[in-house]
Amino acid sequence: MKCIPSHRLLAPLLASVLAMLPLAGHTEAEGRLFRPLGENLMISPPPGWRLAYMDGDPEGNYVVDFLPPNEAHDSWREGYMGVQRRGYPDAGLVANIQARNLTVAQVALTEVMQGAQRNCPGRFVAMAQKDGSTNNIPVSVSGGFCDRTGPVAPYGEGTVLAVYQGKQQLFVVQFSWRPPTENAFKQYPYRISPAALQQYLDLLNAAALCGGPDEGKCPN
Repeated sequence: MKCIPSHRLLAPLLASVLAMLPLAGHTEAEGRLFRPLGENLMISPPPGWRLAYMDGDPEGNYVVDFLPPNEAHDSWREGYMGVQRRGYPDAGLVANIQARNLTVAQVALTEVMQGAQRNCPGRFVAMAQKDGSTNNIPVSVSGGFCDRTGPVAPYGEGTVLAVYQGKQQLFVVQFSWRPPTENAFKQYPYRISPAALQQYLDLLNAAALCGGPDEGKCPN
């Protein structure tokens, strides 16, 4: 992975990208349902998961959360999925990133994961960042596990995060999990079974764009 220079220049991107991170703390009475307009990311939640929260601007930024059955935002354990749409940074910053032969998705995810490591009050085990494309979308994927995150997750919390660079928008997808007991999945570095982690990665790889230039109409 290429080294990213000029952090001072990239600070505005960091500020905007950090706002992408779902907080997984909404109450389910908040928010409103709507159909997003314009470029959108088509991605499925794990089977059986339900829409738990939606809010934002149909033509702009939005957030959508999914949870397993019988889970709540303030006490979930098995898993959490968040999807956000965010606008591009300003054209000058995008040009600077491209001049370094990087993508906005690469830079955004690198900055977010560095922040996640700094903000973990315990030990953070990071995943290697993978930069590439899926269904012709530039995408960067990373994640990790923080072994101490507070009383809401007494045995730690793990996340796999993807940033997709659409033609008109950025999309951030987050899958998170919390070990149910102190010793659950301790044999794995990210405290999740390989099958469960692979399911999340497969869903990320299956994502596709719609509603933008040459992307086809979004399904109803």
